Amino acid sequence: MPHRTSKHGTFKLDRLFQGVGRINLASGATTSAEFHKRDALLTRLYDQGRLDLLKAIKAGALTVTEVYAADRQGQLDTLTGDRALLNANLWDAVKNWTPTSAPAKQTRRRYATSFATLERSGVLNSDATVGDLAGVDWRALAATWNGGASDWNHLRRAVSRFLTLYLGDVHHPTRRAVVKAIPTRKETSRVPDLPLPLFWSIVQATPEFVRAAYVTMAALGLRVGEYLRLTKDHLLPHTLGVRIPGTKTAESAAVVRVDERLWPWIEAGVPSPLAYKWLREYFKRALKVAGAPLDLRLHDLRHCYAQWLVDAGASEARVQVGMRHATAAMTRRYAMQRDKGENAKLMANLLLPAKTA
Repeated sequence: MPHRTSKHGTFKLDRLFQGVGRINLASGATTSAEFHKRDALLTRLYDQGRLDLLKAIKAGALTVTEVYAADRQGQLDTLTGDRALLNANLWDAVKNWTPTSAPAKQTRRRYATSFATLERSGVLNSDATVGDLAGVDWRALAATWNGGASDWNHLRRAVSRFLTLYLGDVHHPTRRAVVKAIPTRKETSRVPDLPLPLFWSIVQATPEFVRAAYVTMAALGLRVGEYLRLTKDHLLPHTLGVRIPGTKTAESAAVVRVDERLWPWIEAGVPSPLAYKWLREYFKRALKVAGAPLDLRLHDLRHCYAQWLVDAGASEARVQVGMRHATAAMTRRYAMQRDKGENAKLMANLLLPAKTA
């Protein structure tokens, strides 16, 4: 049954179309009869293959009233959903898109931060349209970008994700042209300066009730978002496993096995006793107490999982499985650090040969 958006407002549409998604917005109709006509219009558009118009309505680039009026005047063919989408205000479109841009809250926040930084850069004014993204001199912007390589690549991913979802097609020509024009910047691989003894010193410097959280992240090689989403329902106590809730890749929906000696830490650490803010705050305080590098991050515990395993002799293939990496290349950096260590030992043996009797 149709329902009004307010006491004196219009009836609300709530439809789901394959290839478009959910259209949940005001219909512009103040009577039930008018509502059903507009609802039927959406069905007719879908049957006619006018997904471009349905996507434009969903994105707010066209209103149902505008499309309904064009249909009544026999001018529906003059409407182009793509044109409406590209002519929509960029910042309004981004604002409407951000709340549903990704499953993970931290990822949505990262997208919002990237677009806010782009807006402050001044290359696109407040009246810029979505289509204006194609006119940005991205190489010139990259040369003057205040953030580092990682920050720039985050922006590239944010723009790519936005255009893919907003235009409804990863192969849309505008999306492909814009993303192709944005250069990628080489990031320096993160190599945490955190040997195992120092890790335990950090853990001991945190309050007792939160120590298991850091051990769990390191023991399972978790992203922070993955850890924060863990609940008791993700624990498999009979087989000593943890089902990792996916936040970034399909591979994240895997089960990680836990040695029985570590299982008590996992049970104590799940769910997280704290939200991200205080989890990070206690970690940062402990770094100072333990005399650890102050630039260490919670995410570095995931890197340590891989580095410690490789240093202990685990194969790259086994570490790749544990990290849930999509490719071997993503795991190779940890083996490179081990190889550098082996080279260092050999060089010491060459330069400082053992004394003989």
